[in-house]
Amino acid sequence: MEKENGLKVQMLGDFMVTYQGNIIQLGRNQTTKVLQLLQLLLYAGSQGFTRIQLMEHLYGNEPERDRANNLRVTVYHLRKLLEKTELPKEQYICVENGRYRFVSSFPVEVDAVHFELLFKQAEQEDSPRRRYELLKEACYNYRGYFLPALSGEEWVVVAGAHFQNLYFTALEEVCRQMKQYREYAELLELCSQAAALYPFDEWQIYQMECLLGLGRPKEAMAIYEKTTEIYFNELDMPPSERMLECFRQMSNQIQLNTSDFHEIREMLRESSNRNGAYYCTYPSFMDLYRIIVRTMERSGQSVYLLLCTIQDERQKHRKDSESLKKLSDNLAEAIQRALRRGDTFTRYNMSQYLVLLTGIRREDCQIATSRIDTWFRRKLNSRQIHVNYKVASIINLPEKF
Repeated sequence: MEKENGLKVQMLGDFMVTYQGNIIQLGRNQTTKVLQLLQLLLYAGSQGFTRIQLMEHLYGNEPERDRANNLRVTVYHLRKLLEKTELPKEQYICVENGRYRFVSSFPVEVDAVHFELLFKQAEQEDSPRRRYELLKEACYNYRGYFLPALSGEEWVVVAGAHFQNLYFTALEEVCRQMKQYREYAELLELCSQAAALYPFDEWQIYQMECLLGLGRPKEAMAIYEKTTEIYFNELDMPPSERMLECFRQMSNQIQLNTSDFHEIREMLRESSNRNGAYYCTYPSFMDLYRIIVRTMERSGQSVYLLLCTIQDERQKHRKDSESLKKLSDNLAEAIQRALRRGDTFTRYNMSQYLVLLTGIRREDCQIATSRIDTWFRRKLNSRQIHVNYKVASIINLPEKF
């Protein structure tokens, strides 16, 4: 991309055209048919597009007579637009044998095309180390979604999915190699970029593994907490088993320096004397559940697992993440206020909470759910929304729950 006097075109993450280091002003609206035609021709390179292909991409199902005329008009306006720029005065839009191309006296390099070329070179490379270097360079060259301003156009969606697939394939191989070479600092940089671009594809796991490898478990824990919050709020699901395993590794690596027993006790003490049930993270809830199962074997104490699920008969709130989040927060507050200090709960997903009810009888569970309902309905206006409850003794969970 450093060729002298060349035209550099960014299509990954944004659309920008520069010539001799200067940005070419092509208008603020990147979705016009004129700019789409330019993007199509730059992307196609020397191969170009046929007249039929351009009409399909630009005008879809419009009548063919209208599409042909619209294409002629769009080509005319594109030539006029290019004449007004700082580019050398050339024809640029070449039409030959029914095929349209962008032709210039200077080299043109498109980042998306260059990215794919690096990937193909890596695929053909016999040397493992050279293949790794090419894939790593490809990952650095990938800067985001293909032409994001045109995400509704079919040809952009197809091309974007292709580039994303290549990126994921390259990055997975690079991650495995970097972990093997213990190149954690550079891997952290690449995975942080991937996690920012695609927060729901678990690239944060590599981030956490890198931070663990660098001896920074507290930073890894912060990423875990942020990621699980995103999963709960956006995907309505708990973290994956692989992410939970990272959490366990981080917990094992976090070491505290103090040896003063009094200070240790103070750190373990709850920071506030809040009444009501105790909220903890899902991994902590899992650990607590397993500990209680073990202690029940000798204590004989009764403990029940309660599943609380928000249900909306009209499904309206299911489609509105902000509305569902508010309902979820209200249910969390209701559980906390309605139950005792010895009870523990966690959010399983946006619409479900798990509760451990300790030291009560089966018939008392209904009293607990009634109290939760009372608190929940204090902030609820709709009769279409309610909470469904399922309860079972944790020693009988192998039965149908």
